[in-house]
Amino acid sequence: MNIQRITVSGNVGAAPEIKDVNGIKVANFSVAVNDNYTDKSGNKVENTSWYRIEAWDGKNGGLVSGVIEKYLGAGQMVYIEGIPVQETYEKDGQTQRSFKVKLAGPQALFKLVGKKSDDSTTGTPTPVKDTKLADDIPF
Repeated sequence: MNIQRITVSGNVGAAPEIKDVNGIKVANFSVAVNDNYTDKSGNKVENTSWYRIEAWDGKNGGLVSGVIEKYLGAGQMVYIEGIPVQETYEKDGQTQRSFKVKLAGPQALFKLVGKKSDDSTTGTPTPVKDTKLADDIPF
């Protein structure tokens, strides 16, 4: 059995960019994951990793039109499980590689965890949305 999954939990960097691809909505956004710790010398170390996310609706709607378009914004904390997709492209004559997390199909998981407060670093709880993406199964 082959499994290819990635889990990301962090804060959305900016409002999602939503496009229509052949009648299906696709949302693109980035999630920041913070790794803060104190090293052996007592210095605080702050690292942030950014993950590009691509979420797809099904043919009859779903994650993008039902949740992301309505509720997702900058600072929102999310929990995501999706498929890592490697991309290659040319830049300045050099082949570059990057990856994104794709949310599509029944295996994808997306949860709104909480909303970041405007005036503090603590999160303000919001309702959790557990959205399993439905395949186009007629029953």
